[in-house]
Amino acid sequence: MAKELPLAKHSFEFDGIRAYEDLGLVVGHINWPTGTTITHSSQSVPGRYGGIPQGNAYGAKVWQIPISFQTSSDEEHMETLINITRAFTRRAEQGVSFPMRFGTMPDVTYYGTFTSLPEASQISVGTNDSQLTLTFTADDPKGYKDPVTVKITDSMFEYTPEGTGEIYPIFRITPKKDMEEIGVAYGSDPTKYVDVGYDQVADEEGNTIVDKEPVLVSDPCNGLTTWTNITDISQINFGINGEIDGSVMSNDTSISVRRSPNNTSAMYDYGDPLKHEDGRMYGPLIMHQGLPRAVKNFETTFRIHHAKNYSRAISGNEVYGIDSNGKCIFRAYLQDASQGRSTQGAIWIGPEGNDIQAYKGYKDYHNGKDYTNHVTIVKNRHVSSRKTRGGKHKGKTDVNYYQANVKIKNFNSTSYFNQGFIQCRIRKVGLKVWVSLWKCKNNGKTGDYILKNKVINLSKDQDFDFATIAWHAKKNNITEDKLNPKTGKVNKEYNYGWNSITSYFAKEILDDGNGDEPHPVVHAGETAVIDCERNETTLIHGGAVDPLEKRVSLGSTYPSLWGGQSEVIGFNVDPKEVDIEMTYRPTYL
Repeated sequence: MAKELPLAKHSFEFDGIRAYEDLGLVVGHINWPTGTTITHSSQSVPGRYGGIPQGNAYGAKVWQIPISFQTSSDEEHMETLINITRAFTRRAEQGVSFPMRFGTMPDVTYYGTFTSLPEASQISVGTNDSQLTLTFTADDPKGYKDPVTVKITDSMFEYTPEGTGEIYPIFRITPKKDMEEIGVAYGSDPTKYVDVGYDQVADEEGNTIVDKEPVLVSDPCNGLTTWTNITDISQINFGINGEIDGSVMSNDTSISVRRSPNNTSAMYDYGDPLKHEDGRMYGPLIMHQGLPRAVKNFETTFRIHHAKNYSRAISGNEVYGIDSNGKCIFRAYLQDASQGRSTQGAIWIGPEGNDIQAYKGYKDYHNGKDYTNHVTIVKNRHVSSRKTRGGKHKGKTDVNYYQANVKIKNFNSTSYFNQGFIQCRIRKVGLKVWVSLWKCKNNGKTGDYILKNKVINLSKDQDFDFATIAWHAKKNNITEDKLNPKTGKVNKEYNYGWNSITSYFAKEILDDGNGDEPHPVVHAGETAVIDCERNETTLIHGGAVDPLEKRVSLGSTYPSLWGGQSEVIGFNVDPKEVDIEMTYRPTYL
């Protein structure tokens, strides 16, 4: 990739458009604002000489930017003015601002918009050379540099941030062992801290509190080393909805069907369509390595993703829960249905053949206007007799191919599951099972519930233990997949659909679980993120991002830092036992 050219000193860049380089505008001397607009408030009191100061309100920062341009004709003059209007006018949306860099300080970005594009005046009579002064207003008066990441090496870490303004650090804490509490505090002020978890590690009698929900597996599903590729039905002891074919690949944040013929392709390797009968789904199957031990009481969470790009395509993916005998004890899927017109999700709980349907639905289902496509297919016809002078007799069989333009109805449906990214949680204690299903956002956070803590009561003959999961991605043949006898290939290639698994997490539940007792706020290998910009704490585990606000103490203030001012940042953990990073974006007043 070509390296970006530096921004000229006599130029500026607004929302990616450069004044001199892109528009040919000559930028004059900019009188840089010393500060923001300031509004002083005071209160008058009868009988008092002078007012009582109420403080200053610091508003926006405003730049007056003189520009000029040369044109050789009236037409070129008008074109330049139109280009200026297009380049510096943006849709008015509340809370939206746009990046601005100045050539005199190109590594600092301000955010705002142009608030004045005045009339251009002639520089001299008889020419089209013109000048005007633009007004740029940054409602957030701070300038921002690129983020800086600092590795914390001491539990009492002294640091001076870059810049001159207020900055909002983000701390990422990844322990090497389970931790009941993590905390960050500043030495300059005892009220500046964030405390997450509990400071109690023993009960009133001094007995150590045991974590009753130990983690057994936390897999972000970005590698294949913990999975076994299943290539034949004889390798498994449970029934699947379909056949095994094709292959998988690992990505940065998921395991998916392998792209074919290469990693940049939009086609996927579910297997050879010509090998499979209509109505039978097929695709790759993988199984996770077993838990350290099969567990009767457990909680497992996993995430699957299904994206539909061709309206008639029929594909999906399914997670199977497996017990210690290799039998299926729950399953959950996202799968296209009804000739591709919709995508549905479903969950079954219980042993194979004796299970209970916990959920089946078309959440947010809306069937849009259908439309018709045409697919050209090739058929054959057989000619088995011919006339001769001696009369009619059997001759050799001829095969003639002819094209048929088949009308294919496309169901233009809109459904959350068409582009579904869901998280499923199954929690079992005794004969009671709780099932929850969430939508997931692209940033990894959970969104709205689809199903919340639905209770399934099992009978004794439905009881099971849990040992691992398997994941099966699959597609179904449609008219486009049928054999073209003339070419020996399918009638039409199309995007089969994207299917992936993005996380798998499991823990054992001892007794009735942790309840309200203190337990680890973060397990070994997980990451707690304390975000002082958004005032929130989250936990990253197994590819999922979950809130930790219920574990944050009420006095936590999510304190900021100031550029150029040294601060001692204290942690209640030993940096030898955790990896700690602080990321912030330097600001300038």
